[in-house]
Amino acid sequence: MSKNNVNIVSNNLPTYILDQHACVILNMTDRLRLIRFPPSIIDMIRQVIISNWPQGLNKEREEVDFYEFKLNGNPWWDPDDNAVSSRILMIHILSALYKHGWYILTATEIFKRFFDKDSLIFQFRIPQPETSFFAISFNDYDKLRLICVPHELIPLVQQTLGKTMIQQETWRDGGRVYQFKLHGQPWIGHGKEAIISQLKLLSLLDCLTKFGWKLYASIDISQGEDDKDTDSWFFRRDVQ
Repeated sequence: MSKNNVNIVSNNLPTYILDQHACVILNMTDRLRLIRFPPSIIDMIRQVIISNWPQGLNKEREEVDFYEFKLNGNPWWDPDDNAVSSRILMIHILSALYKHGWYILTATEIFKRFFDKDSLIFQFRIPQPETSFFAISFNDYDKLRLICVPHELIPLVQQTLGKTMIQQETWRDGGRVYQFKLHGQPWIGHGKEAIISQLKLLSLLDCLTKFGWKLYASIDISQGEDDKDTDSWFFRRDVQ
């Protein structure tokens, strides 16, 4: 089918109504697949990728049932040089979709192919007030990273984790990330260590909630080595 014919099919999709569903799939190691989004949203996502993925856009593919962007590099594979940038890209994608009324319902791992990650299910609703986003990622076996975090939240996280849990802390990636290196191996711990880690994370959620930050999505973004990959948490708060 020619691209012109594909465009005719795409432009004749039903008018989008409230509660319409659509999907973003993190495909293979380098592709972002959009299903049932209108052309205006596809154009918007293209600009988000160009503006926020350092390695740029490789090519695009349009089919009757989906639209796919192939990014340069491997954003969904997790060598350390891509880990932060891929999460920053996701922050901007979620923020742009939210601004235009597309709200995430769930992130779910439907497919069992090795390189595929979560499918993000969205629902179209009435656009809400402007919202801020940041992310928390759990790296290696002992690191917690605050990505694009408002600076005033850092002391709150420090206090919640506690001095006995924090081994080192530092800014990294040009000030885009604040990283805590924790004692032990909290993300693969067993027994008491696992319980302590879970309690700390619940306390962290309590703390962030008190300051208006809601856990918006937990997404498996990247395939790590040696089972080091875990979900990343994305938080949102209405702009005051």
